[in-house]
Amino acid sequence: MKHHRSEIAKFVTLASLALSLTLTGCSSAEPEAAGNTETTGSASEERAVEPTASVPSDDAVAVITPAGNEDQDAGPVVAPVAVVPATAPAVVPVAPEPVATAPAVVVPVAPEPVAPAPAVVPPVAVEPAAPSTPDASQSSTFTFPDGHISFDVPAGWSVKVEQDSYNELANLPGGKENALVAKIYNAIGYEVASISSGGTGGLVGGPVNRTIIDSQELTSFDSRDGASYFAFVRDEYPFPESPVRYYMGVVAGFFMTEGPDSTSVNSFLIMDNGAATAVAHVDVFVSPENAREWMETEQYTNLRSMLTSLRYAA
Repeated sequence: MKHHRSEIAKFVTLASLALSLTLTGCSSAEPEAAGNTETTGSASEERAVEPTASVPSDDAVAVITPAGNEDQDAGPVVAPVAVVPATAPAVVPVAPEPVATAPAVVVPVAPEPVAPAPAVVPPVAVEPAAPSTPDASQSSTFTFPDGHISFDVPAGWSVKVEQDSYNELANLPGGKENALVAKIYNAIGYEVASISSGGTGGLVGGPVNRTIIDSQELTSFDSRDGASYFAFVRDEYPFPESPVRYYMGVVAGFFMTEGPDSTSVNSFLIMDNGAATAVAHVDVFVSPENAREWMETEQYTNLRSMLTSLRYAA
């Protein structure tokens, strides 16, 4: 009986020790969470020397046999053991430190210039230019010093007067000082024609086969032989060394013939003050087609206009 009590007392002692250890563990958990981490090592060392005891689980109970009933084989009395649940360490929320953020800097961006759209210009109809002809309002008039012969000079052209050859035996009323030749230059300075007044001399002609390409009678430049003519002709000579000659000038009426019975042409007009000549300097053409093409040029038109403007005053 005494042995039976000692066993119960030992069991109660073990249960009390288990409860004490459980409470000790619960109370020591909170300081560890709150504080000093340096005591952790020493606490562990102390626990290492404590006697090992089996800790009852949450469902463990102590069985106690009541005293005073030793003789009766009564069953053990089960006393409930209070089990205190372990509390988790308190978690203290820590507010995050505010992080200063730099304010956004707005940089104004200038808009790129936009090129204006090109203006749309409607096409303008251009009329073809008319062929250029000399404008009489822009031309000038040249008159020889004795006042007998005059003519129109195309705009931009110039005249240079020189002494012409003179035969003293002719005994002309104007004398040598009025035997003059006017040399005409175009706008770029080339000599393109010559017109003389009050001269002396004569002419010699030979047989040719003539073709008149262009001609016009002058209305104010009659000579002692009658009417005078502007002529642009082609003479074919019977000589192999000079087979063809193109000629432009003012001639007497008897040169206005065509065919093989013609006489080689020259400008030599007998006027009251002496002999007059009017000749354009013509290049040598290789074919009639080249002559026709030259007739379409401005130079041909200016020469023709100047020669047909010749006038004689008594």
